[in-house]
Amino acid sequence: MIESWLFVLAVIAVLMIPGPTNALLASSAHQQGIAKTSLLIPAELLGYFYAINLWAIIIHLCSPIWPNFIHLLHLLSAAYVIWMAFHLWKSSDLEKHHQRHPSIRPRQLFFSILKNPKALLFAAGILPAETWNNPTNFILVFAAFSLVLLPTAVFWMSFGRAILAVQSTQKKADLLYKGSAMLLIMCMLPVMIRFF
Repeated sequence: MIESWLFVLAVIAVLMIPGPTNALLASSAHQQGIAKTSLLIPAELLGYFYAINLWAIIIHLCSPIWPNFIHLLHLLSAAYVIWMAFHLWKSSDLEKHHQRHPSIRPRQLFFSILKNPKALLFAAGILPAETWNNPTNFILVFAAFSLVLLPTAVFWMSFGRAILAVQSTQKKADLLYKGSAMLLIMCMLPVMIRFF
């Protein structure tokens, strides 16, 4: 059984990070509406499922050959989180994404997630190591992940639509991005402490 369910806080923090996937959801919600964009959520969930499990397989295959591989991934994941937090503090590229992607398809969102470094973060340091020990743990962890993914996706659709429709001021957007960065750092502390 899973020892600690605190990983859910880190999952929330990482999913809330403004990035390419969230920008695509926001852009689609602005162009096509929230109801039509919500049909993209299964593609997002499937993308994370495949990407996380692909990284987990790579870690599992490389760990016996190179025992320090997982430590390297933890270090890279921690560096990515710190870089992302400071990057978020300075700016957002939501408007730029919106202009580059006039229409978003499920396939585009799926491949965006496969290239997203968040999947490495989940596989290497956030999801518990016991996730892949037995089918029950696997199902429970991914059920919790799915339950967290749904409200964060809906949040990004609503927030992104409001920002892109200029219903919200730039100050509110900056405040959210800075708040997201602080939440990310606070929720990632248990992962970093476990690593060190």
